[in-house]
Amino acid sequence: MKPPVFVDTAYLIALTNASDRHHEQAKSMAARWSEERRTFVTTDAVMLEYANFFARSPLRGITGATIARLRAAAGWRIELLSAPLLSRGEARYATHEDKAWSLTDCISMEVMTDAALDEAATTDVHFAQAGFRPLMGDRTR
Repeated sequence: MKPPVFVDTAYLIALTNASDRHHEQAKSMAARWSEERRTFVTTDAVMLEYANFFARSPLRGITGATIARLRAAAGWRIELLSAPLLSRGEARYATHEDKAWSLTDCISMEVMTDAALDEAATTDVHFAQAGFRPLMGDRTR
């Protein structure tokens, strides 16, 4: 059995927004992973970032429904944004002043490290900088 895939905001945005340049790639990945019965890990921080991205969009309702569906879905683990996890993310953020990593990225990287995950459903090069493997974008084809 393959390890879970970490799901980042970029993947959720691409999957939700048909005009996103990575939409077809995200749909293809989702179909393949469904067939493979892959499991997924993400965080409350990613859910916040995803919802905030579509806050002023006609896709706001779809986004809210997607979050609710993911929280209830088998095969999905959404890590609670606990005080210890937030503190660790903040420490990673503070110790990498040379990077443009967001706090959400840093929290995600902590969760990926804890779970020994290598693959991230994202276009975000920050994950590659931290030693993880982004599965989306122009360089992954």
